Amino acid sequence: MGAMGAMSEGEGLRPAELLQLAALSGEPSGGDLATVLQSVTDVGTRLTGAQYGAFFYSGEDEQGQRLDVYALSGEPPASFPREVPVRHTALFAPTFAGQAEVRVDDLLTDPRYGSRGPGGLPPHHVPVRSYLAVPVVTPDERVLGALLFGHREPGRFGERAGLAARAVAAHAAAAAENARLYGAMRRAREEAERSAERLALLQGITSLLSTASSTAEIAARVPAALTRTLGSVGCSLYLLDAAAGALVGVPSPTLPAASRAVLAHLPLDRPTPPTEAVRTRHGVVVPRGGLAAYPSLAALDWSDTGTLVALPVLDRLRAPLGALVLRWREDEVVAPGLGDAVGQLLLAVAEQLGQALERSRLFDAEHEARAQLGASVTALTDLARTLQSGLLPQRLPTLERVATAVRYQPAVAGAEVGGDWYDVIAHGDTATFVIGDVQGHSTTAAGLMGQLRTAVRAYVTEGHDPATALARTNALLVQMDVELFATCCLLQLDQATGEVVVATAGHPAPLLLAGDGPVGELDVVPGLPLGIDEDGTYALTTARLDGRSRVLLYTDGVVESSTADIETGLAAVRGAASEGRGLDAEALADRVLAGIPHRLADDAALLLLDYAGPLRRRAEVAVELPADLRAVSEARRATAGTLGQWGIDGDLLDSALLVVSELVTNAVLHTGEPCRLVLAREQDGRVLRIEVHDDSTRHPSPREASDDALGGRGLAIVEALAQDWGVSPQGEGKAVWADLRT
Repeated sequence: MGAMGAMSEGEGLRPAELLQLAALSGEPSGGDLATVLQSVTDVGTRLTGAQYGAFFYSGEDEQGQRLDVYALSGEPPASFPREVPVRHTALFAPTFAGQAEVRVDDLLTDPRYGSRGPGGLPPHHVPVRSYLAVPVVTPDERVLGALLFGHREPGRFGERAGLAARAVAAHAAAAAENARLYGAMRRAREEAERSAERLALLQGITSLLSTASSTAEIAARVPAALTRTLGSVGCSLYLLDAAAGALVGVPSPTLPAASRAVLAHLPLDRPTPPTEAVRTRHGVVVPRGGLAAYPSLAALDWSDTGTLVALPVLDRLRAPLGALVLRWREDEVVAPGLGDAVGQLLLAVAEQLGQALERSRLFDAEHEARAQLGASVTALTDLARTLQSGLLPQRLPTLERVATAVRYQPAVAGAEVGGDWYDVIAHGDTATFVIGDVQGHSTTAAGLMGQLRTAVRAYVTEGHDPATALARTNALLVQMDVELFATCCLLQLDQATGEVVVATAGHPAPLLLAGDGPVGELDVVPGLPLGIDEDGTYALTTARLDGRSRVLLYTDGVVESSTADIETGLAAVRGAASEGRGLDAEALADRVLAGIPHRLADDAALLLLDYAGPLRRRAEVAVELPADLRAVSEARRATAGTLGQWGIDGDLLDSALLVVSELVTNAVLHTGEPCRLVLAREQDGRVLRIEVHDDSTRHPSPREASDDALGGRGLAIVEALAQDWGVSPQGEGKAVWADLRT
């Protein structure tokens, strides 16, 4: 008899028994399903007065439905042979169907049980006379299994025992469902924790790589760190030696010496996991015993390797830089194809490693170049600053009418290298002043700064105006696909006349201090930063400096702060400039930077122009001409009228008319487009300039003409009459010019 004895008929469940049932609902909160079902079976055995009880879970095989023992109470496991499942017989049909309980007073007299063994029981089964079975059904009518109770004596289970069994079954269903939900929640939490661990591992590796600047440092530190972090038995980093056609690395020290000697140098044509990863650009997962498929590796000792993974290390263009190889003692650490969470983590590590190696190669190349020049670099952080200063002009040109001063001040300690730059490009009486700022603080920004400075200088030197130079530099930056943008301002000054042409690309407008007036901004039309829109265009703003003037070009670090708005910083710069109006360029530049009230959170660059004023005034007339030969007569008529007003006649007038005729004829015939005639005369009157502008980039050139030829002598005539002549790029076209001495 069970611990509580047989239940009396007609009695309900006592309070103590109800408490045991209630406890079932609370148990699953911290237990697994096996613990829950064992508790259910134990409680059911006590409440029904059974000598033993069992929980059978519902399943199915090729012979149909079956019930298998899952939990047992009151008897040892040998009493219920697990290899003999309960089948769908007439006796168990209601249980399998999830219907009411089945209660039998004496199985020996019940014809539904069957005829196996003594009394219909399987061999070695515990003797049973009284039998009680109830299905365990969830609220959504899924049959989880059944609770079966037995007793060696007949007639032990009455109505009250059935009531207890049904109550236990109901609590069992709820408790089992709670346990299932708890298990799902626990698994989700564990997966979240594993994901967090993987993310923390990746962040740790990223932090490690960010502090390892050189290739040698990465090769020395990363394998040991990955071995420790990822729990592998060994890690090897191979670098691609393209010239030798091989992977070169330091194999894991956990390998035998003979194996390390073989694995230190792997020709790309030798089949191995790392060379295969480099050739295919895909990861390779080798299970235990799989290395035997590689002839050069089969003879080595791989007894401690259950899983091997080789990953390609690629740059941003997916060009191979090397390979990463990790080994674990355990089998199946990574799924084939690297599709599981561990595989994705390893791919992310390889991607981070590729970016670090790509950055380190830039550092290494710069370090080597500066070592050849005798520069001493004591730390890789110093290298970044040296790189930036090396990309800026070492000397500015000496200008006839302009004194310049530049200041570059890094941000507060701890900030990385930035991309601020400045330049001065002189060409005759014209000087172009450039200031710009590449987004971000990194060696990439500093390197891009050098490229943009070179591009702007090249376009300005070709003769392009500031707007065209910015447009072409913008298109170049977009095509580079570096995911960085830059701001820039170009100010072109004719020292002789004081004429100023300005264009900006998202950059602060220049400040102007003229005479005794207040410090103000030049009224410019802002354009988009460089690198945003490949088809972006920029507007030209013209102005004239009539007397001594100071112009300040600066980057946003001069006026921006995390503690104050831009207007506050701009007001401080204006105030310092106004107070120092009597100082020379160098002293004024010092005064401006000293007047900044905030600590610099960004690099700050300042280019200051101290313009002495114009030498002379320039008279200029422009005439738009049609796209046919009428242009020649209109040009001659406009030239005669203009030169007459300027008091030019005689031989100079005849020469000017002849030069105009030849240049305009050449433009109309070879472009078929409208053109523009510009006549300019300096105030001193010593030089008359004639310019013809068209939209063609084709440059004219003199050619030999036969004695009886009707044409072909135009440029020869121009060359004979002019003191000098030439071609200047003008945006998408050109200007052919000639200077005549008066």
